[in-house]
Amino acid sequence: MKTLIQGCENAQQFEILLKLTSISSQAKKDALRAYLVDGLPAKRAYARYGVTQQHFSEALATLNQKADLAMQYAALQKTKAENNFDELREKIIKAKQNGGYQPILMNHQYQTPPGDD
Repeated sequence: MKTLIQGCENAQQFEILLKLTSISSQAKKDALRAYLVDGLPAKRAYARYGVTQQHFSEALATLNQKADLAMQYAALQKTKAENNFDELREKIIKAKQNGGYQPILMNHQYQTPPGDD
């Protein structure tokens, strides 16, 4: 899957994605950065840093795979947060429908929960 777009990637996000890979060649990293962050055409990027077209393409494919996984993870996290929010909202609505917080019985006396003063 082609997730990353030439010249449209944020430098900080690019660096984080690189950390998810085993790409160790500084020349490959520089060529990828020139292509994805700076917008240099692929052929010029890999030629400038002395990387073969094959090695550049393999590194780019690896980076795209990691970006795709990161996007899937972020989408799941967003869904989880939305579900937690919806669940909390439902609890609040039910509590309000039932008259708010119910008093807590302590020593046979009704007291409001802490923080409800």
